[in-house]
Amino acid sequence: MQFFLARSLVIHYNLFGKYKRSSYTEQLVKYKPYFIIAICIRGDFLITTQGLKPFQHIDLQKHQFAPLYDALNIYESQQVTSFDVPGHKRGIDKSYRLNEYGIKTLRHDVNSMPQLDNFDHPTSVIKEAQSLMADLFLADAAHFLVNGTTQGIQAMLLSVCKPKDKLIVPRNVHKSVLNAMALADITPIYIVPEFDTQFGISHNVSVQTVKQTIAQHPDAKAVFVINPTYFGAASHLKEIVDLAHQHNMKVLVDEAHGAHLRFSDKLPMSSMEAGADLAATSLHKTGGSFTQTSILLVRGDEALQHKVKSVINILTSTSASYLLMSSLDLARQHLAKDGKSKIEHVLTLVDDFKAEINKVPGFHMLDETHFETTYDQYLDPTKLTIYIDHHMPISGFEVYKLLRSDYDIQMELSEPNMIMGIVSFMDNATELNTLLEALKDISKRFYRVNENDVSPMLKQLEIPEQKMGLRDVFYSEKKAIKLHDALGKVCAESLMIYPPGIPILMAGEVISQDVIDYWEFVNNQPIIKIGAENKNEIYIVEENEK
Repeated sequence: MQFFLARSLVIHYNLFGKYKRSSYTEQLVKYKPYFIIAICIRGDFLITTQGLKPFQHIDLQKHQFAPLYDALNIYESQQVTSFDVPGHKRGIDKSYRLNEYGIKTLRHDVNSMPQLDNFDHPTSVIKEAQSLMADLFLADAAHFLVNGTTQGIQAMLLSVCKPKDKLIVPRNVHKSVLNAMALADITPIYIVPEFDTQFGISHNVSVQTVKQTIAQHPDAKAVFVINPTYFGAASHLKEIVDLAHQHNMKVLVDEAHGAHLRFSDKLPMSSMEAGADLAATSLHKTGGSFTQTSILLVRGDEALQHKVKSVINILTSTSASYLLMSSLDLARQHLAKDGKSKIEHVLTLVDDFKAEINKVPGFHMLDETHFETTYDQYLDPTKLTIYIDHHMPISGFEVYKLLRSDYDIQMELSEPNMIMGIVSFMDNATELNTLLEALKDISKRFYRVNENDVSPMLKQLEIPEQKMGLRDVFYSEKKAIKLHDALGKVCAESLMIYPPGIPILMAGEVISQDVIDYWEFVNNQPIIKIGAENKNEIYIVEENEK
């Protein structure tokens, strides 16, 4: 069965009852063995299918082992007298409080040696563990990272871009992307993501915006995509990949919040499924490994793989932690065995939670159908993005603080009129019910039908004029001035709320009145701010440096 249709609305209905939208029916050709029904309604085609993003098989026999962790277990069982590093000497001093972490932890905290392989040039257990990771995530190669997705983003940019190369990049990128662009002296071409005026947050970029930007900058080296955003928005990644490749551009993906996407056909498409060239994927965020661990996935020829490995060696300690690397090995093994079933279970729990929270006065969540219709993007339901309406005389920042102080619940982040939490395949009904009951109680305490007190910042700030490159600002002379005197000056630091670490203003950009107003609003909220540490001052570039 072949389809040769014009651009139209496409919806597929999978076995689990979830609708997904696509801009091009041609994507269905790849999955023609699956049952497809096409119905013409008002000139558009409504297509239901069980296979727009089918779950790709995992060879459980292959993934039953954890070669790196197993090798560490063998080493631990041997009574080795240590005259190498690290200095804690595997816990032989029982008075040392580090032993409270457990003797197994200390005995697995080892240095490179023949039987445990070498991170810089792996030939045995590390190589095997990384190969299994690549197999699980459908990549040609995978590299363990022990300095987070930040390291992966740096490696992607340094591997693909040369100094002064153009990189098409969404405005709502994480600060690690800015730092990587400064390191590599890359010229950013910013694209504006879709903005949600109700929730006051940016979603993902549209395919059309990417297409227009590529047409305006055909000499760009690569397109950078977030998959999904911090708040769970995923664009039509496969279309963006195809579009970029048609123009000989690489596609680099920040998949810090997407390690789980590969394990359910209810979720948006993962980077490697979409054919991206490189993706930095945080297993520690949603995949179960230790904090600070991530992977860099590569789809490409040997030349690209060699370049990536060379750059990773530049960026990584020669004493890469075996504890961190082995946690990646164990997370991969667990995801291969139980990831699909556990994530499907959690998605069912989230559906139940969403139905209940939408009944609580003052709170509701992003509606998936409305979201996909409005923004032509997919929504990752594992991000609990909860809106606080204007009948609640408290901001999202205050709800975030209340949940922690009064209910012992730690959310991921807050914004002026929303809070966001993340669920992983490890969560269960007890945790979600605890959050639900806390929000019910907050509603009883604060909801007032006749009040409309909160005045959140709901407009999308204009992209400021970029007066200096990020690298030039880094090496420039700077001085602090009063915030109210900074209008029209070139900012010498990036301003952001953390988490999520998405810049409000980037170094090298001209300070506008909107930015000053927003930062003054942020200064009065109970949140972590990065940049302008003295809330009355801000660092600018000296006039003679511009």
